[in-house]
Amino acid sequence: MIKKQFSLIAVMMSLLTTFSVLAEQEKLKISGFGTLASATADTRTYQFRTDRSQAEAAKKDGLAFKPLSLIGLQIDYSFSANLDFVGQFVYREQDEQNLDSIAQMAFLRYDITPSWQVRAGRLAADIFHFSDTRDVSIAYPWVKVPTEVYGIVPARSFDGADISYLKPYRDFNLLIKTFWGQGESDYTRNDYSPVIFNDLRSVGIELASFDWSVAFKHTRIEAENDNADIAFVTSGVEQLQPFWSGATAFADSLSLRGASIQYTSVYLNRFLGDWEVSGELSHIDSDSIALRDSLNGFLNISYFYGAHTFYGLVSFSKTDTYYLSEEQPGFPINANTAELAVYVEEVASTLAHYQHSLSLGWRWDVKENLAFKVQVERTDIEARGGGLRARDGLVVDSGDDVAHTLFLALSFSF
Repeated sequence: MIKKQFSLIAVMMSLLTTFSVLAEQEKLKISGFGTLASATADTRTYQFRTDRSQAEAAKKDGLAFKPLSLIGLQIDYSFSANLDFVGQFVYREQDEQNLDSIAQMAFLRYDITPSWQVRAGRLAADIFHFSDTRDVSIAYPWVKVPTEVYGIVPARSFDGADISYLKPYRDFNLLIKTFWGQGESDYTRNDYSPVIFNDLRSVGIELASFDWSVAFKHTRIEAENDNADIAFVTSGVEQLQPFWSGATAFADSLSLRGASIQYTSVYLNRFLGDWEVSGELSHIDSDSIALRDSLNGFLNISYFYGAHTFYGLVSFSKTDTYYLSEEQPGFPINANTAELAVYVEEVASTLAHYQHSLSLGWRWDVKENLAFKVQVERTDIEARGGGLRARDGLVVDSGDDVAHTLFLALSFSF
């Protein structure tokens, strides 16, 4: 239903924009961005992928271009001094390719006053600092945004509206923004099985100056459904009710259906001459075992030398390991339920990531709109914590491991 509604809106906006362009082409601005990147890892067990929406991964003995390469087109059209339309369309690796899936943004923006602004339509999921530029690699020093923070949430945009207030002070600007909307995320598997999210409400406060900024964002959302894997396991648990009185309640706690999810993040950065220090810390929690308490973050130090940027990046994702026998001692584990018990632990572990990475990189700004990047990354992965990486088999069967990944990228805008 969401797709049909949005597709209709997108088509109407495209027609409106096209007709307007014929009349007043000077009001139209078309720009774009892209990344041509390759990645290779030294392991077949824990293969690299950009985020959990991707089936394509980089592994040993080969270069993979699909996880990071993309092309984007942005359309800006001004109807008046106060009203304009913004559309951003990004073609990249994902399970489903159509107009709806490549449309990252398509919204109307209205300036009520110089301080108050309203936007409505498809907007970037404003839960991260780099929400608007997540796929625009030329906008940040790294080849990709840190996987431990950004790779967990595949959703890039939601349909809804936001209102923002901007207040300039002597030494900094204050920005307050709220958003309401709905959308979906695809946690990739063999077939397209998105989780739909309703009633997304977020609030953000940002203080920004010439050489520093700090931002706080909090988001609350409700999941409408389970993906196919979670639905299969919860159905199996419910059938244990005749043998275990707690089966139905436990199945409900495993489900994402109706679960309330909270996402909170803090970002800061500071420029010190030729140096920049930046970092983001986020916390995810819900009332479903499938998405348990998780702490994630990164810290970056960059050094600028002319057209060159050298950087070091430390990032982590931590969720406690889940063992069914400890969390649910009453669960009847026997020969008939052993396989189901493994699948229960798989549901509790698939979105529970536990790893940390150290990355070193070099960015060379060849031209104002062209940058070449090299990044080497070492990732230490804890047992049952490797869900951010692509691998064969169940996450619950995985052990400790170390993966090294090399990235080469050309980022550009036009």
